[in-house]
Amino acid sequence: MQSGDIIGNYRIVRLLGTGGMGAVYEAVHTAIDRRVALKVIHEHLAHKTDTIARFFNEARATNHIEHPSIIQVSDFGHAPSGAPYLVMEFLNGVSLDKRLEQLAARNERLDVATALQIAWQVADALTIAHANGIVHRDLKPENLMLIEDPVAPSGERVKILDFGIAKLTGSNAPSTAQTAANAVLGSPRYMSPEQCAGAGGVDDKSDVYALGVILYEMLARRRPFDSTGVGELFLFHMTKEPDPLSVIAPTVPADVARLVHKMLAKSKAARPVMKQVQSELSNLLLSLSVSNFTTRRRASGAMAMADMLPSGRSTAGSSGGGGVHTTLGESLGQTLQAVSRSRPKQLVVAVGTLLLCVSMLMLFLRSVPRKDSPLPAIVQTTAAPLQSPSQSPSQTPSQSPSQSPSAGSTASSPQPPGQDVATEKIQWKIESAPSGAAVLDSKGTTLGQTPWTSHRQYGQGVSQVFLRKRGYAAASLSLPHDRDVSQTVRLSAQVRTLSSKKQPKKQGKGLEIED
Repeated sequence: MQSGDIIGNYRIVRLLGTGGMGAVYEAVHTAIDRRVALKVIHEHLAHKTDTIARFFNEARATNHIEHPSIIQVSDFGHAPSGAPYLVMEFLNGVSLDKRLEQLAARNERLDVATALQIAWQVADALTIAHANGIVHRDLKPENLMLIEDPVAPSGERVKILDFGIAKLTGSNAPSTAQTAANAVLGSPRYMSPEQCAGAGGVDDKSDVYALGVILYEMLARRRPFDSTGVGELFLFHMTKEPDPLSVIAPTVPADVARLVHKMLAKSKAARPVMKQVQSELSNLLLSLSVSNFTTRRRASGAMAMADMLPSGRSTAGSSGGGGVHTTLGESLGQTLQAVSRSRPKQLVVAVGTLLLCVSMLMLFLRSVPRKDSPLPAIVQTTAAPLQSPSQSPSQTPSQSPSQSPSAGSTASSPQPPGQDVATEKIQWKIESAPSGAAVLDSKGTTLGQTPWTSHRQYGQGVSQVFLRKRGYAAASLSLPHDRDVSQTVRLSAQVRTLSSKKQPKKQGKGLEIED
C-alpha cells in the first residue's frame, strides 16, 4: 500500500512496520481527521482461514480487557484486495527494545526503580487479562510501547501490543483457530520452557516467565539466555539455569533478584501467578522509597488514581528501624502496613492527650453557669497555644529557637483566636526549580504554572497536585485543606526519547511455527 491509498474510511499516511502476520500503517480518518494505526494482513495469508481467525483474535482479546495499558482496537474491515485489517489507537512513543538499545549505546542501563515500574504496569494489565482468560503468549520488549502520559508513573505509560497469538480460554475462546498441542508459538528469546515444548502446556504462567526474562534484561543489560540457534535457545530455556543477578548485577537489591529468579523457574508450578508478581512489585517499589513513582488501586476492575509517594521520607526511627511514610493506600486489596508500623507510641500519646482535653472541657462547661460562659469565650481560651516560661511569644511548643521553618518547607498558620473557621481562607504557594512547570489536578486538568498560588476555603482532607515539565520527571504534592502551604519542589532532569518517525521493523524477530 502507498501513501494516499484509501481503505474504508481511512487514508494511508505511511508504513510504520511489518511483522510475520501483517503490516502496520499510520492512517487518518477521512471525515474527522483522527490519526489511527491500521494493521493489514499480508495478502499471501489473506486466504488462510486459521490465520484470519487468529488475526481477528487480537481484536477480540484486547476488547475483553479494560485497562489503560492495553492497546485498543476500534474497528475492522477489508481492503480492496480482500485482505482484512484492524483499526487501532495510534501510539506516539518508543518501544522498550529501542529504549534498551539506546541506553546500551551510551553504556547505560535502566535504574532499578524504572525497571520495576515498567514491569509493574505490565503485571497490572496482565493480571486483568489473565482474570479474563487471556494469555498473551508473545510478551517481549518489541511489544511494549512507552508513551508520554503526564499522570502515569514517571510520566510514561506502558502499552502492551500484539495479541495476535494470544490464547483465549473459557467463554472468550473462539470456535476456530484452535492451536495444535505440538505447535510452537512465540519469540524464542522470551519463551517459557512449556512453550518451547509445545503449545499444549501453555497458560498464564508463560506470561510470568516472559516478564521475568524482560525484567532480567532491564536489570542486567542482557537476556538470561542468548544464542543464534533456535534449538539451542529452546534447550537453554528448558534445562539451563540463568546466571544469578547478584553476580552479574550486584547493585540490584536481593529481594528484586529473588523475585526475578522465581519468575524464571523451570517448573511453572514454582512460579507465582501474575497477581502475586504485581503485588510483590508494589511492595518492592515501596521499600525502595522512590519519589515520583505511583502505583494504582483497583476497585471492581476499574483503575483509579491513588496517592503518589511523597518526595520526602523518614527512613529510620529512634530504634533504628526503617519505615516508609506514604499515602499509597491499597493495591489489589492488599493493605500496606508501612504507615501503621511507624511511631505507634506517638499515636497513643496523641490520643491520650486528646481525651484529656475533652474531659477537662466537659468539666469546665459543667462548673460554670451557661449564661456566664458564652461559647466564643471558651473557643477563645482553648484556641490560644500553650507556652512555657522559656518560650518567646513567636514560638510554638513544638518549635525551638533553632527550628524555625526553612525556605521551601511546608508551614502551618494557626487559626487566630475567635475567628470563624467557616470563613477562614488558606493559601497554597508552590514554586519549582526550574520554574514554569505545569500544575495539574488528579484528573489531569491544568491549574496553572509555577510559581503558582491558590486561595482555598478552610476545610478537611487533602488535594493531590502534579508538577509536569518537559525534560523532567513528574512530581506530586499532597496539599492539606486546613493550613497554608509554601513549598519549593526541585524537579529531577529526565532523559526521554520519543520518536514519531518509526522505521519499519525487520522481519524475523518473532517466531511462528506450526506443524
